Amino acid sequence: MCIVSIQLSAQSLKQELNNLPIIEIDIASMDFPPNAHRTRSERVSGKAIETIRALCTIAHMKCEVIIYPSARAYMGIENGTSDVLLTADIASFKRCCIYAEWSYPFMVGLITQLEIEDIPVNETMLQGHNLVMVRGWQSIYEVYPNLKGLVAEGKVELIETSSIASAIKIYSSGRASLLWGSNMFEWYFEQLSMQWKQQDFKPLMISSAGIWVSKRNKHHKEILKGFNLAYQLLREQKNLDKDNFLLPSLMKQVYVEASTSN
Repeated sequence: MCIVSIQLSAQSLKQELNNLPIIEIDIASMDFPPNAHRTRSERVSGKAIETIRALCTIAHMKCEVIIYPSARAYMGIENGTSDVLLTADIASFKRCCIYAEWSYPFMVGLITQLEIEDIPVNETMLQGHNLVMVRGWQSIYEVYPNLKGLVAEGKVELIETSSIASAIKIYSSGRASLLWGSNMFEWYFEQLSMQWKQQDFKPLMISSAGIWVSKRNKHHKEILKGFNLAYQLLREQKNLDKDNFLLPSLMKQVYVEASTSN
């Protein structure tokens, strides 16, 4: 990973940033309110998206953010059709991409009403369960690396859906006792008029989500340097909150709520 490790002053950072070329890039993301989503007017917004836009502006990059289904977003960064992907810190992406310094924390795991001692924390315990997840999500393989094999052998019943909302609906219908998700699913439960019970979320992995820069882009070193320098400048200026999003006073100027889930 290429990291700008020397801590520069705000003035020095601005000088470094001014020396960067103007680059146009596409940033792929997935629908994940309140951090990345489409608004009622089809604009892309979210806490993470607006923070990344600020990084782009500071680094003199012209960034277009596009929301894709998860599987397509991952495919785009792996085959080089997308320049940047906003997603979790997943080890498999190190083959195609470089992870920038800016990221925000989140947790992933299971949403279930099973008793704590029955939560399948490994592949052996997972056998015999019905599980629903969003198609293309990669974080689950960090916990259950042989999940596809277990499904092929008939040891786990897996239902894959095209969206978080549809996965939640299947889980709530009783068709699956396990829902792979995040602590940020609360937004969806509320939009679907379902009760979010924090005690039903069992975190299995603490991770981060951030910016993956494709090595296939001929400007990837400059793109990475731009994001990292811009992040350092925002930190130097104390314009980021504890989760690395823009401060509320700045966020409210650009953030737009997500459209209602369906």
